[in-house]
Amino acid sequence: MTDEWSGLADFLANMIEKYAVELDIDTLPDPVVKKKDEICEKDSHISENVIETRKAA
Repeated sequence: MTDEWSGLADFLANMIEKYAVELDIDTLPDPVVKKKDEICEKDSHISENVIETRKAA
């Protein structure tokens, strides 16, 4: 039995497999993870704006 997401998962897996050489995934840098105390002031203002916009809607 397959669920509704299995088709999308298969498609994504096939595309990644097909284009892995062109994407050159192995040479991508490791992602940088910010700790909570390292979040910059700009990031907090962005989230405040999003919350205010949602409240207004």
